[in-house]
Amino acid sequence: MPKKTAPHSPYGYDPKSDTVRVGQHDLARLLLMFRSLVREQEPGSWDHMRDYDVSFERLADAVDDAAKARQGADWKGPDLRMRCTTTEPVYTWPDSAPYDGGTPVTWSVAGYGSHAASGEEGQRSRMSPCGFSWAQGEGRRVDGLPDCLECRREVQLGADRPRGAW
Repeated sequence: MPKKTAPHSPYGYDPKSDTVRVGQHDLARLLLMFRSLVREQEPGSWDHMRDYDVSFERLADAVDDAAKARQGADWKGPDLRMRCTTTEPVYTWPDSAPYDGGTPVTWSVAGYGSHAASGEEGQRSRMSPCGFSWAQGEGRRVDGLPDCLECRREVQLGADRPRGAW
């Protein structure tokens, strides 16, 4: 039996955590509809990882996480139908993103966690896909995936695509 939310909320809203419970299938359908509507917009009218797009990417993360939990070892990776792609002209992309040539690196800035950057040692670009930036000489390169969930997703999705597909 699913956990019940607040008694005054028949729609799954939990005021303590400010969350709404919704079915994975319903959320996935909404995301697919959103992506199809976005693709009909004028070229360059959406900024990747900004405004509504970052919110929808986070919702797609939730759908992927639910699928991963449900499928376990059989999970094949993110459902790319719910993601934006660089092959769509509707998006403008940030300069020097991890998938914009070169090998992504993880850069850690004290007190702000680790983020993705592209270029040699993270010095070519000091702007991460999530919008976090740092000053030259700040932070250090670290091994592994970034702590920042948005940066981690961008690096993982970029790794799933062949070179030149972005």
